[in-house]
Amino acid sequence: MRLNPLCDATWTYDLIHEVEPSGRRDGRVYGQGTGTLTGRLSGTASWSNFPRLREGYASPDARGVIHVDDGIVLFTLTGLSSLADGRGVHVLTFQTEAPAHRWLNDVIAVGEGSIDVEHARLAMRYYECEVELPLPDVELP
Repeated sequence: MRLNPLCDATWTYDLIHEVEPSGRRDGRVYGQGTGTLTGRLSGTASWSNFPRLREGYASPDARGVIHVDDGIVLFTLTGLSSLADGRGVHVLTFQTEAPAHRWLNDVIAVGEGSIDVEHARLAMRYYECEVELPLPDVELP
């Protein structure tokens, strides 16, 4: 698999409501915010997130819209983020009718970056996953 640069993003929470984990139950957060993306995918975003909290990690479950030059791009975002050291990994998919951005409909993107829990901000770098076939040294049974 080849990872092609897609964009850098900053995400900022504008609203957060949290229910701490208790007993054998996971905690949950509801958050809303905005973002700025620069690179092959550039625009401004509005989103909401409903991550699950467990044992020092957050599993994001976000949906949002990116406003681009020729329309909008909807996205979904999942992943895993450490609340202790701020490391985060995301997976994104996209859906759009914007003519210059339709190529995103076939993209799965992965991202890495850092989460500033105290200030409710994230700085991420995303890559388009490009499958390289045939897979070297892998044979079908």
